[in-house]
Amino acid sequence: MAIEPGVQSSLDREVAAARARNDFLAIDDALTEVVDAAAGGDTDALSFLLRMIDRHRLAAAPIRKMLIDEGDVEDALQNTLMSVTRGIGSFERQSRFTTWLYRIAEREALQVLRKNKRVTTPDGADLSQLTEQVRHMSSIVASRAMITQALEELDPKFREPVMMCDVEGLDYATIAERLGIPVNTVRTRISRGRQYIVDRIQEQFRSGGSLA
Repeated sequence: MAIEPGVQSSLDREVAAARARNDFLAIDDALTEVVDAAAGGDTDALSFLLRMIDRHRLAAAPIRKMLIDEGDVEDALQNTLMSVTRGIGSFERQSRFTTWLYRIAEREALQVLRKNKRVTTPDGADLSQLTEQVRHMSSIVASRAMITQALEELDPKFREPVMMCDVEGLDYATIAERLGIPVNTVRTRISRGRQYIVDRIQEQFRSGGSLA
């Protein structure tokens, strides 16, 4: 697939405008032919696709929800591009391309977290909904710091859906699509994740100390 310079410029502008609106459906529509060509083995199309992902930070949002350090963010972004390069041939449109990309970016961010064992929740994250869940499940009024620390200790497979539900405000079906797991599994992991947080906070109160 030879992408003429004029077409590249047009697609670049289209993706930029859609990205400014956070309209990922429009981004999918704009890149449909490029993605299909790249999945079919077209190296020129793949190179252009990677430039679009990088230039317009299409994989940045899920990574920045999990990582704080800018060096870690860049590592995860570069690893995401490499994973797209390796895996594009297996993309079969069972989901939207941007959804597939989101999953890859999340996975790469988690790999960086596991490697560095750094703080997983940005200071600016809105934990109000999760705080309300904790209050609903327990008579204890937990501080933001307590909830954040409990989240950091939570196994990533439980932390991910809890954060997506109680911080991002996503519904179970969307979470299931992004994580590639059944809706019932999402419900179970969110329930277990919330319960772990409540148990750890109650443990702190019983011991009169910190969660550490």
